[in-house]
Amino acid sequence: MDLTGLLTFVCLIAIAVIGVIVTVVVLIRRSEKMIETSPEAARETRPSNLSAGREDKPTSPDNLGRRDFRPESSGRIFISYRRSDSADIAGRIYDRLIDKFGRGPIFKDVDSIPLGVDFKEYLDKKVSECSILLAVIGKHWLDASDASGKRRLEDSSDFVRIEIESALRRGIPVIPLLVQGVQIPHEEHLPTSLRKLVYRNGIPIRPDPDFHRDMDRLISALEKYIG
Repeated sequence: MDLTGLLTFVCLIAIAVIGVIVTVVVLIRRSEKMIETSPEAARETRPSNLSAGREDKPTSPDNLGRRDFRPESSGRIFISYRRSDSADIAGRIYDRLIDKFGRGPIFKDVDSIPLGVDFKEYLDKKVSECSILLAVIGKHWLDASDASGKRRLEDSSDFVRIEIESALRRGIPVIPLLVQGVQIPHEEHLPTSLRKLVYRNGIPIRPDPDFHRDMDRLISALEKYIG
């Protein structure tokens, strides 16, 4: 075989080898893509919700942006207030508490009392489910009266009286929240069933710029009840 024929033969062999290598590389790439897109591979590579043996809770609309959301709580907070006395400040207090603990562990309004039930029994049950009761006391909490001029606290069916009586009777901690610059009422100004309230250590909740500072102090105290 002359030199020209030898060179031609070598070139053909080289072309054939290169063709085989290209074919193998293409087949390998195609196999890798098929594995990556298979359902089995997707299940294997999907991030797990388990971290350090704990299943992470899914994000819900209620906990978006919340600094310290607790989806499951071992305690509950009952907010007792009189609308004619402190509805606005009670609303601000409630907002701060749900920002910290979520809506679940906090009971604030009696609007959800089912029709046809005994509201005294219902409120008593709701208080019994709580770990602590917050009694919001403003300027007209003590002297609020009904249409006949009778003080509401003297009425045994008054919502506020029922709530606080239930907590005191059960030994549930009661924190007076003193708003609008008021002091704790004198014992002789309260019905007998509520007089223990004056010996419960309370906290003033002042208007801005002190509101958030006072609420931080209250939240710190509540954390031991909301596990």
